[in-house]
Amino acid sequence: MTRIGVVSDSHGGMLHLERFAEICRTEKFDQVFHLGDVLEDARWLEKNLDVPVVSVAGNCDFYAHHPREARVTVEGKRLLLLHGDRYRVKLGYDMLSYYAEENAVDAALFGHTHQPFAGYVGRALLINPGALKNGHYCILEVRAGDIVPRILNMDEQ
Repeated sequence: MTRIGVVSDSHGGMLHLERFAEICRTEKFDQVFHLGDVLEDARWLEKNLDVPVVSVAGNCDFYAHHPREARVTVEGKRLLLLHGDRYRVKLGYDMLSYYAEENAVDAALFGHTHQPFAGYVGRALLINPGALKNGHYCILEVRAGDIVPRILNMDEQ
């Protein structure tokens, strides 16, 4: 089993970023995904954690020469990481669902809406950890036959 800490939309909120880093150490994540908005925060995590950090650029990462999408295979499961703005997720999840199905991924992880979500839309498992700037993050457990997201709010713990 691989345990991953997933965040998005940190927007430079150092208090929540530092608290998330402490959660990463306590939870002993194998890696961290940052789904955009703000890349400097992802770089801060890279410098302050002893686990790999995979990040993608979001709509607020102006002038970033950084990938907008990443595909990662974990425990044989294909994961698509992106911010979500290019798939109009604030208007609904259908466009992202179709894209995930077309790319034959097991799950698509996204942000942008600032609203936590985990569920199937069509045949696609979509996971949004919510906005880290509001205290939201996701613990993603990936096993050979299973992807289990658990969305939490550090402000409520």
